[in-house]
Amino acid sequence: MKKFCIGIDISKKTFDATAIFVRDIESMENLGYEQFSNTPAGFRKLAAWTKKLGKQRKERIDDALFCMETTGGYDRQLCSYLYDHGLHVWRESALQIHRSLGFRRGKSDKADSLCIAEYAGKNQSKCQEYKPSPESVAELKELVNYRNSLVERRKQCKTRMSEKDYTTADKKSSTYKFMCKSAKKEKDILDKLIKECEKQIEKVIKSDEQMSRHYQHITSIKGIGLVNAAAIIAFSEDFQKIRTANKMFCYAGGAVFYLDSGTSIHKRDPNKNVCCKMLGTYLRMAAKSAIKNNPDIKQYSDCLQAKGKRYGIVIKNVTSKLLHIIYSLIKNDCDYEQGHESKRIKERAAKPNVA
Repeated sequence: MKKFCIGIDISKKTFDATAIFVRDIESMENLGYEQFSNTPAGFRKLAAWTKKLGKQRKERIDDALFCMETTGGYDRQLCSYLYDHGLHVWRESALQIHRSLGFRRGKSDKADSLCIAEYAGKNQSKCQEYKPSPESVAELKELVNYRNSLVERRKQCKTRMSEKDYTTADKKSSTYKFMCKSAKKEKDILDKLIKECEKQIEKVIKSDEQMSRHYQHITSIKGIGLVNAAAIIAFSEDFQKIRTANKMFCYAGGAVFYLDSGTSIHKRDPNKNVCCKMLGTYLRMAAKSAIKNNPDIKQYSDCLQAKGKRYGIVIKNVTSKLLHIIYSLIKNDCDYEQGHESKRIKERAAKPNVA
């Protein structure tokens, strides 16, 4: 158990740090608070400040636990600095920390840093130490997110071009012609950028041998293309972060949870939006494409529809099945073939049981 915990509340330009000394879960001493700039100079000052406070309790900085919320890109440089210097870093979900605090009045960065430090002190058994993603995976995720933003902008242009009956400008006016011409020009530019982005995605995938092999396995399934496969690899961190199909399905928002209490309460969990919606969209697209192009998936879909399942339920089930197939391909290091699941079952049955 780490007795020296530093809670850090990150923002774009600065970060607030509070250090505590943990005698036990019920007894924690506040050692001090400081604000630093979110720059390499600020990182060095944080390390020096932590080392100075540690000496007061005869604790080494190597034994300290730095805890912070996941805040997109604002905390990446600090995490990398601390990790490179051999220090213990814990990036925890901001929602997890927030809900663990219970009822609070007021909010400030200083108070938040103290709450994060106390959370780290009380919940060290849940600690998952930070390890930076491989460079190729980080680049792939950035490209997938960038391509998604380009696609969203292209949708806006298409909407502007298609809303001919809803514009307030006269269709014969120069204003209307300018808007249509401008939207078309922007759409053409975005089409080119999206194609270039896809080429860069493919280049990044091919630059990593393992990632390239996983990509080949995934795209051997009819219905899954470059973008779907890239999203799966990126958000699972090349299958090192999310290691099972069920966890991936849940992360994409496919799993349904319920709230039950007594005989009167039975309803869906309101936390259904706590997921990666972008990944969920890509997986649904892959499921719809696989139903059209993959005989095995088409047969499975028809079977579900014959049982009277709604279309939305069918898509969810197909998505789950695709993920289980993908993870099976990665585990067995093989490409997809018709009747993949039955062949894997026969192979397992043929293997002798090892005592």
